[in-house]
Amino acid sequence: MRDLYNRLGTVNKVGLFGAFIGFSVGMAAVIIVDPLRGSVIVAVSIALVIFCFWFFFGREVTRSRILKSGEPAEATILEVRSTGKTINEVYPEIELLLEVQPREGEPYRAKARCLIDQVGIPAFQPGNRIAVTIDPKHRKKIAVQR
Repeated sequence: MRDLYNRLGTVNKVGLFGAFIGFSVGMAAVIIVDPLRGSVIVAVSIALVIFCFWFFFGREVTRSRILKSGEPAEATILEVRSTGKTINEVYPEIELLLEVQPREGEPYRAKARCLIDQVGIPAFQPGNRIAVTIDPKHRKKIAVQR
């Protein structure tokens, strides 16, 4: 989580802080006006904010955790599929079917999704080998090292 925050620019950090202050003041005002209904509104609002955060940033948080605590390995790309999503018209999201070769143990197949720069598309072709990190708790979950 801290890594995600550290990657934000100064303007984004100020905006995030301003949004937090605005949300807090708004929720306090709702509770002051009507304590019973306000408490329900605050609880629902907080749950909605948490859901939205996880929806938009959950995959990146999981990826960061795997990269920090996981086991490095190599993988051979077996298939590449576009998910149809593109971020900022530059970073397409792809799904990879990989044959993962851990340092110890037998190779196995796993799927991974990642954003790539359009310039880096040639590196993500079937038959190419890439560096990945294996989640120590769930070996089928892997993060592609970019």
